[in-house]
Amino acid sequence: MAILNLDKHQFGTRLNEVLFASQPIQSIEYLYGREQELDRIEKALFAPGRHIFIYGDRGVGKSSLAATAANQYQDSSAPYIDVSCGPDSTLFSIVANIAYSAIHASRLRRTTLTKNLGFEYQFLKAELTSETTSIELHKEITSLADAVEVLREASMLHSQSPIAVLDEFDRIQDARERNLFADLLKHLGDKKVPLKLIFTGVGKSLDELLGAHQSAIRQLETIELPKLSWDARWDIVLKATDAFNLNIDKEIYIRIAAVCDGYPYYAHFITEKMLWCAYEDPQIVSSVTWEHYYAGLRNAIDSVSAELKRPYQKAVNKRGNEYEEILWATADSEYLERFSKSMYSSYEYIIKQRPGSVLLPSDKFGARLRKLKEDSFGAILVTDPNHPGLYSYREKMLRGYVRMQAEAHHIELAGEKIDQTVRQTMRIPTSAGRGYYTSSPPPGIHLGRDRRRTEDDDEIDPS
Repeated sequence: MAILNLDKHQFGTRLNEVLFASQPIQSIEYLYGREQELDRIEKALFAPGRHIFIYGDRGVGKSSLAATAANQYQDSSAPYIDVSCGPDSTLFSIVANIAYSAIHASRLRRTTLTKNLGFEYQFLKAELTSETTSIELHKEITSLADAVEVLREASMLHSQSPIAVLDEFDRIQDARERNLFADLLKHLGDKKVPLKLIFTGVGKSLDELLGAHQSAIRQLETIELPKLSWDARWDIVLKATDAFNLNIDKEIYIRIAAVCDGYPYYAHFITEKMLWCAYEDPQIVSSVTWEHYYAGLRNAIDSVSAELKRPYQKAVNKRGNEYEEILWATADSEYLERFSKSMYSSYEYIIKQRPGSVLLPSDKFGARLRKLKEDSFGAILVTDPNHPGLYSYREKMLRGYVRMQAEAHHIELAGEKIDQTVRQTMRIPTSAGRGYYTSSPPPGIHLGRDRRRTEDDDEIDPS
């Protein structure tokens, strides 16, 4: 398929069939780098009463993994149930939403349900014969026992292998409501309710999301989702360009892999904007160029959500280049936690590439770095209470946006260290002209903690 043979509608439609910056991936065909996690989920779901909890940083692809796994498990008679959690969500409201979705699915299936409307249905009998809403169902659920019975009835109505995704579970503000789900899981197992649940949530541990409820442990397969491996990041770019028979220089997709910081959202978003720039090029296009890449990167920066842009803008607003260069220095490492001394060496490296910029002495650099913890400067950084000089990002995904900004100014920041215990086998692409695949960082991607270290020193584990 040649890019020049497509009108705008055809191109836009096809582009959003292979890139997913705005919605979860639901097909294993486009879910790159998550084979091990999908395999774990598939095996866990064979166990009666076992459910899944996927957690990790925002933007690492939890919703896509959950949706793809649910699609794999759910039989073809009905779509899987998808419920988004919100700040005011409760256990009862979520159970009602699951039941309402199950009823809606049963109507879509056009199954004759009247033969099943006996004493078996306590809560959903009336709802099957008339229009209802989740709010009405919510009023009928007044206890945990009611919730379990509603889910039993909903699972019988929905399909042979019902499964529901409870996305963004961490958005439920009331910790007591989150904790109730541990009891729910135990009761679902005890009552042999066939419904499977997949939770997703932002957090460092399951305790943060569900509470330290030991009775829920045996009902959950917990999956902490890491950032994408290098080869998975490249796959996003390469499969998208392949869809339009476009060539792309390996140095460009290496840069995208480095800039996206392991977050699939950024890889999809930058590639989408880059390919739009290629499509709108007045010249005949057979390859993605550096001009397309940098134009697409700038468009991605302009279009990224305000939630990510606002802290950056607060930090640099009307403060010249000083704070912007310091911000870039904070993201110049594969390590998520860094001491100010290490960041200062990154700052020195950046200033050398910025004609006209003046290098601040380390004490003034440190003073400005501390300002980045304040609300008036975006509250971008936090420090470890036990190690006041050890900094990390308050919102990890913001680091990727900072890296995009540095890249747009032609500052190449360090790559990300790959966990040596989960390396994948090197794969050779079918198209030799498109470069290579590997889960290790490619040559030229700096990984050292300290920019002043020699290349020989970088071979030594700095930890």
